Amino acid sequence: MDPAALGAYLIEIYLISFPEPVRYSIGWYAGRVFGLVSGSLVLFVLLYEITMLYAQLLRAVLAQRREREARLITGDAVAATIAHEVKQPLSGMITNADAGLRWLDRSTPDLDEAKAAFKKIAADGHRAGAVIGSIRAIFKRDARSRTSLDINDLIGEALVLLRSDLQQHRILVQTEADAQLPQVAGDRIQLQQVLLNLITNAIESMADEDGPRILSVKCEVQDGGVMVSVADTGAGIGVQDVGRIFNPLFTTKSGGMGMGLSICRSIIEAHDGRLLVAPNAPRGAVFQFILAAGTPASAAAS
Repeated sequence: MDPAALGAYLIEIYLISFPEPVRYSIGWYAGRVFGLVSGSLVLFVLLYEITMLYAQLLRAVLAQRREREARLITGDAVAATIAHEVKQPLSGMITNADAGLRWLDRSTPDLDEAKAAFKKIAADGHRAGAVIGSIRAIFKRDARSRTSLDINDLIGEALVLLRSDLQQHRILVQTEADAQLPQVAGDRIQLQQVLLNLITNAIESMADEDGPRILSVKCEVQDGGVMVSVADTGAGIGVQDVGRIFNPLFTTKSGGMGMGLSICRSIIEAHDGRLLVAPNAPRGAVFQFILAAGTPASAAAS
């Protein structure tokens, strides 16, 4: 019990034990006042303790609810990540399968072209498996084995994989390769996924634009590292969205999942790099990521 309430209660007991013989005297009023005070203090202490107990119970319930929501969000993020990353190789498999069937459905089947299409399907299947393994590594924070990579080769591979989309939307591709560019140490599948995501976002940003559609991909040495820039002439990113464009589950596209750029930033930061975004002139956006340089390509080749 609260000490103040206990003190008032003891005084009340003393006044009751030794009653004042004269009514309406100071002692008589004092007994009534202390009785009221002690009763009020006891009631206040009980209400306070009950309120504190309910507050602790409410905090425990809210903490449990937040934990459950966090698990649900994590599950949604994993599902969205897998769906987002596997979508590209699956789309390639479907496209190549349709092409292979068309080559076989001709009056004179072209077996060589059909075989080439089926080989691409197999390659996309292996790439999908590698992407899933890469996603598992991201969420498990596993230390992936890293190799020495040539960024120029990764850019060329990404553009080849997205060639049909670039041609479909009549996008002019401008590349600036540097033969003396130093190599970087990284996970090939993960860095390739970053390039595919950034280029795919650029294509989607320019798909509905009436003006010139130009995709510029270049790499250069900056601050002792390798900087890769992916610029487009699309709709760009609103000023209000720049600060949250890399947040998980945030998207500016009606059919987007909001995981692509978040995954890209996680991959680049796992490689001790940085992923940045800036407006492009006169319109569009520029995404840049910087990786630490390793052995120069010329030295590695020799």
